[in-house]
Amino acid sequence: MTSPRRRIAGFTLIEVMVVLVIMGLVATGITVGLDSLRGRDAEQALKRLRLVLEASADRASVRGRPIAVEFLPDGYRFSALDPDDNWRPLIDPPVFAERTLPAGLAWAGLRLDGQGEATSPRLQFGSQAPEYELRVATPVGEARLTGRASGEVILELPGRQRS
Repeated sequence: MTSPRRRIAGFTLIEVMVVLVIMGLVATGITVGLDSLRGRDAEQALKRLRLVLEASADRASVRGRPIAVEFLPDGYRFSALDPDDNWRPLIDPPVFAERTLPAGLAWAGLRLDGQGEATSPRLQFGSQAPEYELRVATPVGEARLTGRASGEVILELPGRQRS
């Protein structure tokens, strides 16, 4: 009498390879998605910076007290000149709280109108807004924030129109 053939349980090589290919495709999709989110974070941070620079010009003009933006290696903060002529960190309202730049962004330079490249990492707003160009390195190129004497700030993103 012959014994019936017993089937050995397990996966074939083809089945294992198909699972590995699917896992690779999912991992690639997740990586591309995360890179896209990082790019969106950088763009949102630049738009927020544009708005807060405009708000700084407005606040300094209305209050008659200078406000400075200090560019730190990994972010920026705001300072206001107090009545004793000392620079104090500006934390109220929260829009002026110290911020950290998202990964992939770095300061590339600050040019003040009529003065060339700024040696001090500070941009000061007074009764009239200065004209300036702030360059920020991004993963896809260099973004530019151009400040006008009116207080308006124009943001130019790499490969896009002004906003």
